[in-house]
Amino acid sequence: MVETLVLVSLFLTVFGHIIKEGRLEKEGKLQRSLHKLYAVLEPSLLRFLDRMMTSEIIGGTRIGRAILKILSKILWFLPHGVVTDYIALEHLLTWIDSQENSHIAIGPCVCKKALGVHEEPYMTDMTILYGAEIYKEAFPEEYRVISKDEALRLLKEFETKGLVHTVFACFRSGKWTFVICNCDPKYCIPLRAYLLIKEGIYPGPLVAKVDIDQCEGIKSCGKCLERCPFGAVEERNGKSFVNEKCMGCGICIESCPKGARSLVRRE
Repeated sequence: MVETLVLVSLFLTVFGHIIKEGRLEKEGKLQRSLHKLYAVLEPSLLRFLDRMMTSEIIGGTRIGRAILKILSKILWFLPHGVVTDYIALEHLLTWIDSQENSHIAIGPCVCKKALGVHEEPYMTDMTILYGAEIYKEAFPEEYRVISKDEALRLLKEFETKGLVHTVFACFRSGKWTFVICNCDPKYCIPLRAYLLIKEGIYPGPLVAKVDIDQCEGIKSCGKCLERCPFGAVEERNGKSFVNEKCMGCGICIESCPKGARSLVRRE
């Protein structure tokens, strides 16, 4: 299976980019076929990675985690994600909506699908650009095309439920962006892989900041500590503090009842 994915990715590297000089370029038929093949193989690959991570021999030992890290480096061409806040996605979807023959589609969370879990929210895989067309072709009964306005409404809804917006692209390149995953920290395999070996996803360009005077305090509130999936919230003198683990997802911003938190540009 891995050998097949390597072959697919090498072909994708050769046959051109999707976005060029800010304009949407039409992909070739061969490229669409190859990426469609990856879409079909994706659940099997995710199940394989999940078994490795949950194995006591691999995920439960230092040597095993080192093997996983090396494997992640070898499979650099597979999709990697960047954690993204709602405002950035609003700009992205507005741009996509302005492009001719460009679509947004929604389908089941691929990780939950791979693990056989149907816990709500389940329809959270927001494919974009050429990805929307490919996943709709590969799984016509599972994906449906949606408008920009519905996409933005869903993103807000996902945020309130504690899902992490993550934009995924192949080859670690924004030119190959094809999906906005709304990751459930309990099941998301790439997010769990990051927490285990610090690979698979990357921090976004923003980071959370706390206004200490506005912060109600961890003991009397603590919603930010409870909801942060990355362990980026600490208590200092009773107040909330953001540490270096912050990925810039903005979940704590949405959760703060006093408006004491905001996102600022990462140094």
